Amino acid sequence: MSGKVVETDLDAGVCNNKEWVKRWAEGDTPFHQSTHDRFLDEREEEMFQGRKKSIFMPLCGKTFDILWMYRNGHTVCGVEIAEQPVKEFFEENEIDHEIQAVENIGNLYKSKDGRLKLYVADLFDMSREICGQYDVVWDRRSFQAINLVDHQQYRDLLVSLMKEDTLYYLGTVEYDPTVWPGPPHSLSDEVVRDVFGEYCIIELLEEKERETQDTNASQIETESDGGKPESDGGKTTSKPKSFGEACKMSSYVYDRWYKMTLKLS
Repeated sequence: MSGKVVETDLDAGVCNNKEWVKRWAEGDTPFHQSTHDRFLDEREEEMFQGRKKSIFMPLCGKTFDILWMYRNGHTVCGVEIAEQPVKEFFEENEIDHEIQAVENIGNLYKSKDGRLKLYVADLFDMSREICGQYDVVWDRRSFQAINLVDHQQYRDLLVSLMKEDTLYYLGTVEYDPTVWPGPPHSLSDEVVRDVFGEYCIIELLEEKERETQDTNASQIETESDGGKPESDGGKTTSKPKSFGEACKMSSYVYDRWYKMTLKLS
């Protein structure tokens, strides 16, 4: 993601908007968690400092992070290309809302109290003029879902939505990209600093290495996709079916959280 005209090529790690909509329709959303991210609890004081703040959430789906922030009194704006999770979010959480069409953008689902706005739109159609600027950017692996060629465009948009004192929280995963081309894409510390370093002061808040299986991705003995296994010198090879499988097959996996603030001239 994103891309209105780009052709989806999952072998090359390229995914367009239609593919994301399809995944929600088919329930192929292993990235959707059953509770809010524990990082919110651990960093709540630092992030909000006891005040009610405005938060921007790119590629938000129907994450419980939205509900956590909204129920804690904050104002939330999210963007999601698939309408299904947005509709389900309001219905499942019984939040009174209205729907309005935004010209050249898409539908806007808005809570009756005005503190929650979820746009059904291509992220790259958004701008500061449309949705304003925010106290906090909450980017839990949204950056990972973006096609690699769109990294700079993504950064430029998110930076434009930041105020001088905005806190940008970025969660990433790094793994062996030869095992899984993405999305979600492997994001090394170097990539994060190359993309955002010119514009932001970057602080690494947390780095954790996951335990992985003692199995090399090129030597899997059973097929995981029901297709014909490839042969490599008599060894059976198979591609992972999901990002979760890819992480288990990777020789390394690092979870990281960053906090970024704008560099002020």
